[in-house]
Amino acid sequence: MARPDYEVLTGNDSSERQFLITDRYGRPVVNDDGEEILGAPVDGESITMRELGKMWYGVNLGIGVMQLMHPEIGAAVDHTGKFWKNPYSRVAVSLDPIMNVVYADDPRAAGARVRDMHKRIAGVDAKGRHFNALSPDAFYYAHHTFDYGTVNSATHYNRQPLTDEDREQMHLESNTWYSYYSMPMNMVPADYGAKLAYRQKMIDEVLEMTPAAERALNLALDRKPPRPENVPKAAWMLAKVALVPVTEIMTTLTVGEMPAEIRQKFDIPFTKEQEMLRDTIRATVRTFDGAVPDPLKYLTVYNSLQRERGGKHKNWRDGLIHKASSTVIDLASTTVDRANAVRSRIVA
Repeated sequence: MARPDYEVLTGNDSSERQFLITDRYGRPVVNDDGEEILGAPVDGESITMRELGKMWYGVNLGIGVMQLMHPEIGAAVDHTGKFWKNPYSRVAVSLDPIMNVVYADDPRAAGARVRDMHKRIAGVDAKGRHFNALSPDAFYYAHHTFDYGTVNSATHYNRQPLTDEDREQMHLESNTWYSYYSMPMNMVPADYGAKLAYRQKMIDEVLEMTPAAERALNLALDRKPPRPENVPKAAWMLAKVALVPVTEIMTTLTVGEMPAEIRQKFDIPFTKEQEMLRDTIRATVRTFDGAVPDPLKYLTVYNSLQRERGGKHKNWRDGLIHKASSTVIDLASTTVDRANAVRSRIVA
């Protein structure tokens, strides 16, 4: 199982944006079918970097449930037990390192941090099956779900439609993204069509309604979001009433942005009314996709995009908004730090 170490450009025309992914010895990495794995740059010109960091990537709530349907991932999450104590912060804590692999100055170091976070998470599930969070098959499937979310966002929430060539390009970018984890790549599909076949095979033969997936899905279907651990019970009772419309939207997106094949296999309800709501949300976001300034659209990763542009803003408006938003964030951070300091003194 060759672990990718660096990439080599193929041919003389770098405009093709394709290269062989090679191992540490310079040998091409091949999958289980003996096919060489190609990659493409994940940079300021890549579709992955353009789409992953958008605020509305968050519409892909269903990828968390999709991950938990993998027996090893579901068992690992239940094994640690931390997710259920505060699922909101856990999702944020998990997604941020994943995005950092794409947007960091050193993606390989960022990938190594993500990989190392999964060390020593192993055991035996309720059915007596061994699981390991660093299982190559489970690790790649988790990556596949994040990649699915990126393609899904680009397909339905971007005013510029994807072409077949774009989807092939995103697959190559996904291969490069995955290579940064320095995990085995023997299961990586050779092209976009093979990736669709891989997903269908996973749905047909591997995914199951694990206890973790069922619990997460029921939280969405029952429209009863768990109380964040830092919110008092009394305040949460009032907040749940005010959040009813938001809860309905979250349920619709959790189920509606999953592959239809998963909904069909596990008989997950998705009504015509929910489908209409999902499509309305998609159309609304597409309408504003080009109008929202980049510092707001890419709130958490804008500095990385700016770095890819040579430190420049796309226009004067973006520069002004970025400066204003940075000032607000700094003030908010300072206020929180002072509040925590005061609280610490009171407790002491």
